[in-house]
Amino acid sequence: MTIRLSRRPPLPEARRQALEQWARVRLQMLHEDPMVAIIGAVGRLTDEGMEPRAAIDTVVRLLQHEDRLSP
Repeated sequence: MTIRLSRRPPLPEARRQALEQWARVRLQMLHEDPMVAIIGAVGRLTDEGMEPRAAIDTVVRLLQHEDRLSP
């Protein structure tokens, strides 16, 4: 995983939503090892063009949403 420091144009909304859905599924599938899931999700989002800070914020938001849905 590499962290790119250059600014990129924002992802199209449809692509961003698809990546969020992928990250949500990834986090659900790897519930047993959350650090691997978090790192993998952030890495995928940044590889697809999301800014690192935005990728981290997205994953944290998804994790908080999943926590609210957990029994």
